Amino acid sequence: MEFRKLRKEEIDRSIEMSEFAFQYELTDEEREERRKWVVPEETLVAAENGELFSKVTTMPFHVYIDGRAYSMGGVSGVATWPEKRRAGLVRTMLAMSLEEMKRNGQLVSFLHPFSVPFYRKFGWEMFAWKRTVTIPREKLPRRKTASGHVQRQKNEPAAFASVYDEWASRYNATMKRTNDWWERSIFKRKKGHGAVYINGEGEKRGYIIYSVKEETMKVKELIYLDADARKGLWNFISNHDSMIDEVELTLPGDDSTVLMLDDPDVEQTITPYFMARIVDVKRFLEMYFSDKSLSAPLFLHIEDSFCSWNNGTYIIRDNKEGFGSIIDYYGGAESGAACAHPPKRGVSMDIQTLSAAMLNAHPADLLYEEERITGSGDDFQSFKSALPKRPACFYDFF
Repeated sequence: MEFRKLRKEEIDRSIEMSEFAFQYELTDEEREERRKWVVPEETLVAAENGELFSKVTTMPFHVYIDGRAYSMGGVSGVATWPEKRRAGLVRTMLAMSLEEMKRNGQLVSFLHPFSVPFYRKFGWEMFAWKRTVTIPREKLPRRKTASGHVQRQKNEPAAFASVYDEWASRYNATMKRTNDWWERSIFKRKKGHGAVYINGEGEKRGYIIYSVKEETMKVKELIYLDADARKGLWNFISNHDSMIDEVELTLPGDDSTVLMLDDPDVEQTITPYFMARIVDVKRFLEMYFSDKSLSAPLFLHIEDSFCSWNNGTYIIRDNKEGFGSIIDYYGGAESGAACAHPPKRGVSMDIQTLSAAMLNAHPADLLYEEERITGSGDDFQSFKSALPKRPACFYDFF
């Protein structure tokens, strides 16, 4: 079996494999559009005698973590023809993909799992859930006074990007969207109308992307930067009450919509959505702590059974000669630097737990109580205090 990059003349066969694996069928127009966006160099394939049997695509993105943009490798299109499944092809290609991400400086990797347990074996952990709320017309929020107005817009990046960027930087793991991504993904997948909330001072402070069909208003994105924008956008939603029976919203996990309803007894569904893993722990910690100073050294003991370069002990200490912190790394068992006994100082965890903690995807106290993080109470509190405070959120798909 040969592992190599996809060739340009194999793009249609790659698309065909995805159609079979994910059980969809593209129209001729959609297929032509898909061809335009495929970058062969981003897809690793397993091939034999000129036949493609398996593939993994890694797309380059950036995501916000603690207010800064980190390079992220987005794993997608993982597919194998049935006759070659359970032969270890995906495992091999995931390992090769992670090695390439490390070389490319992609510090984290996200993916949408077909199976959470499967990807946990390779170091990814859940960080984002998809939350859908369905509100019947009679339970829509009452209209409230807002300073501005809602203005319908053409679906162009310039109409929404500035509001989205400010909103996204308030979270961990949100996508840093390029104009290309708005056109290629957001407006293609989230088809419908767009409208922007403009406050009394003429500033854009929120937006909505939605569709109305068969008496249902589907809100694909609802973004607001303050309470005034929230009131204005909800007034706009409620103004559709004469033509709809219900509103179905896809919302960030921390959205307070249900709490604000007079009757919060509405249908809600929460499903696993995206997983994350840190690709290169040392370089990730160097970037994260580059603008943070510590009062005392912090010891982290990390186990990564799939990416051996992450195994070992990390000592994070204050940079006495400048701002931020310095990361000292002591390799794992393969380097001869590992301890034979449990460490007496610091906190220990696997790569899945570290990845979730550094995105603030799960409460650190819960991870400690469930023994996903081990160590003394004082060392845990030191680690906890260094974690980002912004909540994790992912509003995109790839």
